[in-house]
Amino acid sequence: MTKTYYSPAGNVQALNNLNLTIDRGTFVGVVGKSGAGKSTLINMLTGVDQMTEGEVWIDGFPLHLSSQENITRWRGKNIGVVYQSFELLNQISILDNVILPMDLCGDYTRGKSNQYAMHLLEQLEISDHAHKSPQSISGGQRQRVAIARALINDPPLIIADEPTGSLDSQTSEVIFSIFKSIVSGGKTVVMVTHDNLLAPRFDHLIYLEDGFIIKEKKRRKHG
Repeated sequence: MTKTYYSPAGNVQALNNLNLTIDRGTFVGVVGKSGAGKSTLINMLTGVDQMTEGEVWIDGFPLHLSSQENITRWRGKNIGVVYQSFELLNQISILDNVILPMDLCGDYTRGKSNQYAMHLLEQLEISDHAHKSPQSISGGQRQRVAIARALINDPPLIIADEPTGSLDSQTSEVIFSIFKSIVSGGKTVVMVTHDNLLAPRFDHLIYLEDGFIIKEKKRRKHG
């Protein structure tokens, strides 16, 4: 895939002919400095932006051939996104934040949905705060809420854009461990990070620089 941003000041090649295959059930790390193309790659994988050239297939779904309406509908059920800045709504409760993607997909049923959301919050050890506003809890707790929200529709793919970037090292380790457990449960996690110290811990590592994949490593999984 290739992504070029056009402007009168000059064109910017954000992604340069990337050829990438991600296996199901793996923990994928996308590492690179600011401006390497990490966020652009995430935008291509989630379908929030269109590539200039190439194809993107996710579990048989052709993002490059689909309308924005179809992509939006598909994304709601197949991808959970976790942002560095959490993107939680302070005017509603933590529980309602988690349920929101289910509601947007038309899958909300009061008893069952609330019960499942509480189950996720319990798994992430944040259920005691379910009826609070997101602004009343810490950054690490908010990231747990964001992860629960990403999981609520049971998507096979979780994409996390710098999820530990604004957290202290101890909290970052907890969040990283949560993602590892999600992968152990059979899901695929693609995590963008600028932290090279995390690199050896991914199953599949992609180094980006100036829109190119300069190095790629896959660790053999045992079992």
